[in-house]
Amino acid sequence: MSGSAVECERDGGVTLLRLARPERMNALTDEIKSELCELIPQFFDDPTARCLLITGSGAAFCAGGELRSLATGPTPAQTRGRLERSHRWAHLLMTGEKPVIMAVNGAAAGAGFGLALLGDITVASDSAYFLPGFTSIAVAADLAVALTLPRAVGVPRAKEILFRNRRIEAPEAAHMGLISAVYPAAELLPAAMQLARQLACGPTLSIGLTKSLIHQSYELSLEGYLAAEIAAQMQAFSSSDCREGVDAFFAKRSPRFTGS
Repeated sequence: MSGSAVECERDGGVTLLRLARPERMNALTDEIKSELCELIPQFFDDPTARCLLITGSGAAFCAGGELRSLATGPTPAQTRGRLERSHRWAHLLMTGEKPVIMAVNGAAAGAGFGLALLGDITVASDSAYFLPGFTSIAVAADLAVALTLPRAVGVPRAKEILFRNRRIEAPEAAHMGLISAVYPAAELLPAAMQLARQLACGPTLSIGLTKSLIHQSYELSLEGYLAAEIAAQMQAFSSSDCREGVDAFFAKRSPRFTGS
């Protein structure tokens, strides 16, 4: 193996991260996780990077955790450390105030299933499938999939999928609301890039504030949520993008948003 385990490309305001270990089905090895720990914070810290797109290389999106690491029976301290490192970038994907797209090009299994659901919008190829995998090796669901899956498809269906380790093909995933769209394999990345460019050219401050409100809606009381909504709208109404959007509306032209 040579080269980066996660390839990073820029296309205007779009950052594309491609898991690049196809010979291992892009499993979340220490190498891949280490590079995600660097690249994902870099994206959120870069004011010129406005939309993140993550996909896999080869026939798989991500085959999940590296099972070799379980063969020797890691200690509780090792398990805690390993998951805490992954949770740093997973938390950023879920709560960072920039749009994140997942383009699932093939198998998304175990923690790869979890990774696929960390995007704000997830699309897949018609050859992709989703497989929890956790009960087949007697471990708990991780990488937040026991949180994200019920939010996507409801608690009863999420329990059935996770407990039975049920494989979900891409068309069924779209039908149940697990993902947003299915494309022929050759069209997946171009379609995902088109979507990413659209979001990157959009009012990313507004999108980020709305993303934050959606996330907080599961955690706050009604009073707390409404207060958060006021704070978000105070920031949005005073933004350059809001003034540009209103000016463009009255001038009957397309707005030119800058994300500020």
